[in-house]
Amino acid sequence: MKHYINDTTAAITTAISTSAAVIHFTKTWGPVLSFAVGIVSFCTGILAAIYYTQKVTRRSDGTKDN
Repeated sequence: MKHYINDTTAAITTAISTSAAVIHFTKTWGPVLSFAVGIVSFCTGILAAIYYTQKVTRRSDGTKDN
């Protein structure tokens, strides 16, 4: 005989504990992830500025760029 009340309770308890674990993970590691993404975007901006300045100097020198 299957106990539907116990299965439902177990499913609800599992959902609550899983969501609590996910919320705890995001609160704990969210700032670290934001910092890492910020560093990556900063480096990308620096590289884009370098690329752009090299393109501008090549064009002003009269050399053809690809």
